[in-house]
Amino acid sequence: MCVSAYLTANLRPGAEQKVVFITARVHPGETPSSFVCQGIIDFLVSQHPIAKVLRDHLVFKIAPMLNPDGVYLGNYRCSLMGFDLNRHWANPSPWAHPTLHGVKQLIIEMYNNPKINLEFYIDIHAHSTMMNGFMYGNIFEDEERFQRQAVLPKLLCQNAEDFSYSSTSFNRDAVKAGTGRRFLGGLLNDTSYCYTLEVSFYSYIVAGTTTAVPYTEEAYMKLGRNVARTFLDYYRLNSLVERPLAPTPKTRKEKEPLFKGTTPQGQGTGHVGSKLEKRSQTQPKDQSLPTQ
Repeated sequence: MCVSAYLTANLRPGAEQKVVFITARVHPGETPSSFVCQGIIDFLVSQHPIAKVLRDHLVFKIAPMLNPDGVYLGNYRCSLMGFDLNRHWANPSPWAHPTLHGVKQLIIEMYNNPKINLEFYIDIHAHSTMMNGFMYGNIFEDEERFQRQAVLPKLLCQNAEDFSYSSTSFNRDAVKAGTGRRFLGGLLNDTSYCYTLEVSFYSYIVAGTTTAVPYTEEAYMKLGRNVARTFLDYYRLNSLVERPLAPTPKTRKEKEPLFKGTTPQGQGTGHVGSKLEKRSQTQPKDQSLPTQ
């Protein structure tokens, strides 16, 4: 079966083939990325009304583990051959970097297919020093394209209390040239957006508070669920969701608090404006917003 026919198998009749490509665990020691990716997958295959709408209108291609050999061996950053795979996107070897080579070939094949719109690439990582979830994006000379790139992280900030827009940044550092975000950002056209999604190894701070909340497996997966449901807002598909909404499915049962009277962190208030503010610097302002 060709790629185009495979992608349309679950779409509603006549739907445009809009593809969201997600990868994770290119660095084997960054285990939180696997839990975030698991949250995305579990939500998308669930019976939640939002998940059904997303499956009807979008194609999600997910490679949950780009470095399985490194994970098996217990490596922190490198593959079986000793390579940091996230520096070899420009010219991956089918022998030395087989997973990277295969994923890149699939992305190029979809990109060259006129019937497919590859609109997003998100590579999930974990960060050892920063807190919260945040994104890295690319810098473009076209100001309008640069502003459009900020829409997804701003919407995610609305949906996920642990995602920080103030920590999100856009760069073109030379040391990052071989990463998936940088390479694919230069390869794909101006309708495609590439990000690195980072999540802390340790904890997050909810907007309006100063208390650090330790991450758990469930919290990582919740971030993944919120990443998936943010595409409903991005593509303005909210009106197609059946009412009333079912609660977001949980992949694991939450544990009871250790002490009676323990209360969850409160939610802040705020809204994202209809127009994106014009930025003169590459570091965006803080747009931390509440969960939904």
